[in-house]
Amino acid sequence: MTDTAALFAPLLVKQLTLRNRIVMSPMTRRFSPGGIPTEKVANYYLRRVHGGVGLIVTEGVGIDPTDQPRLR
Repeated sequence: MTDTAALFAPLLVKQLTLRNRIVMSPMTRRFSPGGIPTEKVANYYLRRVHGGVGLIVTEGVGIDPTDQPRLR
């Protein structure tokens, strides 16, 4: 096993099996207009899944209008 081989091995986290140990952190802000993810957002993450990412942490989305950041 090479030094990086473990990155590409499956990982079991409780009942969730990840295909590998590569994690994509949240990289978008205010990508979901009005806090509701669109098809464009779904396709953005789908492209990352097809790229081989094992776990994707999405951007935060407010569930209440008062939680939304104000644009200045």
